[in-house]
Amino acid sequence: MERILLIMAAAFAGVAVLGALVYGIFRRFTRVSWLSWQILIVFSATLLLGVVDLPATGWVCFAVVGGALFGVSALVLAVGGGARFGMLAHAGRPPVFIAVCNRLLGGITALLNAAVGIVCVAAPVLAALPFFGVQPAVLAPLYENAAWQAFAGRAFDLLLVAVCMLLVRAGYRIGLARSLWTVLMLALALGAVVLSAFLALRVPFLRSFAGTIAGTFGQMNAAAAQVLGTVIVALICFAVFLVIIILIGLLVNLLVKKLRGPLVLGVIDGVLMAVVFGALFFVLVCGVNTGVWFLASGMLTDAAASASESLLDVAEQVTRVGQTIRSFLTASPLSAVLYTGNPLLLVLPAA
Repeated sequence: MERILLIMAAAFAGVAVLGALVYGIFRRFTRVSWLSWQILIVFSATLLLGVVDLPATGWVCFAVVGGALFGVSALVLAVGGGARFGMLAHAGRPPVFIAVCNRLLGGITALLNAAVGIVCVAAPVLAALPFFGVQPAVLAPLYENAAWQAFAGRAFDLLLVAVCMLLVRAGYRIGLARSLWTVLMLALALGAVVLSAFLALRVPFLRSFAGTIAGTFGQMNAAAAQVLGTVIVALICFAVFLVIIILIGLLVNLLVKKLRGPLVLGVIDGVLMAVVFGALFFVLVCGVNTGVWFLASGMLTDAAASASESLLDVAEQVTRVGQTIRSFLTASPLSAVLYTGNPLLLVLPAA
């Protein structure tokens, strides 16, 4: 059975590799995403955490390392964006050698994108298994490998770098104007729901229309038929409002594209939202780390001590799991700094 699964996995991997290679060749290096190279460059910068002296104060260290992570990520993405813009602006008809290299590098980059994406997800999971006492025999060669032993302690840092860069990149591509309009569109849709219900219940001719619809449900209870008729009228009103909102949205999107058309305005708009999304990354990290701290602190055990024996056992198990997760998070240098220097811990008891 294991042999069959290995054969199936190898076949799937082969198809995925071939698909990524073909996609990159046809897409070309100038068009394919460079995110894998950029993630590896920023991850390489995190290796300095074992060399550079950092501030002793936790939250100051968090601010310095977090600012450096965001700054390096933004710089690498900006340089990549500038290089791509320059390549596309002077593309023309390149010599045959350059065209071949463009497609070859596109295939290699597409393969690297797939490989880095898989490693970013799989490596932290594989690195975390020993912390929970799980080491499948089939993975013994991996865990005994010297290269893996050197990398395992930084596997979670790679995931953090990838998530940070994805959010910063997404913020730049979306832009502030488009983000604000998306929020406004959602608010308009919610307002359309409320307004549709209000009109169906309060406007006389719509209430009459709902009664007419309810009359067609002859076999149904009168009250239920009236409710169903009102819901149908409200849905009709909402459909009308939704069409109007979509049309407005299309017009505003065209306007946003026009506003972002000039290079300077587009860059400013993207940078503002990249900063917002970068801040969102650190908020998410602090929130998750605070949750892990709470689980590992033993507060649940103390709260359950006065309750039933079974509840105390569950609380102790949860605390042990939290302490294991904390050990895993603090085993990676970047993650350790973001955990121990979490600003939210300043307002909480010492862990």
